[in-house]
Amino acid sequence: MYDHDPGVTKRAYGELSSQQMVDELLRLVNVEALEKADGEAGLFRGRRRRGGEGRVYGGQVIAQALAAASKTVEEGRQVHSLHAYFLRGGSEEHEIDYRVAADFDGGSFSNRRVVAMQQDKVIFNLAASFHKPERGHELRPAMPDVPPPEKLMSIAEFIEAHPERTPRVIARSHRSPTPIEVRCVGAPPFWTDSAGEPELALWFRVARPVEGPQWLHRALLAYASDYTMVATMLRGHEPFDVQAASIDHSLWFHQDVEMGEWLLFTTQSPWTGAGRGFSLGQIYNRAGELVASVAQEGLIRDPALRAG
Repeated sequence: MYDHDPGVTKRAYGELSSQQMVDELLRLVNVEALEKADGEAGLFRGRRRRGGEGRVYGGQVIAQALAAASKTVEEGRQVHSLHAYFLRGGSEEHEIDYRVAADFDGGSFSNRRVVAMQQDKVIFNLAASFHKPERGHELRPAMPDVPPPEKLMSIAEFIEAHPERTPRVIARSHRSPTPIEVRCVGAPPFWTDSAGEPELALWFRVARPVEGPQWLHRALLAYASDYTMVATMLRGHEPFDVQAASIDHSLWFHQDVEMGEWLLFTTQSPWTGAGRGFSLGQIYNRAGELVASVAQEGLIRDPALRAG
């Protein structure tokens, strides 16, 4: 189970420039090939986050697993869906190995299965499907009407304007620049007095233009897609002492994505109960096109209720 904070602390990145932070993020996502195993597509290693401590952010593991799977697929086939389970908490003190199995390569689709291991224990698994581009009938839903990112405050600016209402975890993660810029519509995720409708909206982008193949952009989108899902589940409740983590994660890509451009991420939580919650998300580009959809179930356990 994983933390839900893609921000990077000053301790982690020090005084790096914005471009250097983005380069570190790309290095983190772009896994290293170790070997090709008999009967399997290969073995890859995901690097540690620079200066990271504690538990691994779930989006990092999703992104690295997707990068590993993407490197084993015929060029031109792009991931269109992935489904993942978080099994054990990963530690930022160690690198993560990803073993990829090539389960299927057909005329139009390829399927890959990825198992993530750390210190000889399975911590995560993922299945991803890849599709060769083809033409089809289209239906494009309208993007929600929200202010553009240029008219919204960054989380750091929001913290400066409301220091008394800032949870320490948010202040620690967002006072310094990070490789992914975020502009929230309303209060940021995990805000102390944000009970209300269980929904969130924010704009995000990688802080500098990203030059690289489409699989890299999609892996970066996967990295960011874990950010607000559990926070949305908590949004409909009064604050309580919560044990929160991702349980599973699904992501569908509808078209190519450009991670150096602003993307709108809207999330809604239609249900919570039994110590779990469920969230749905949609990601749009500046042209108003739906580029990806997300679903996640998360742990939102109240220790006081469990003890009772």
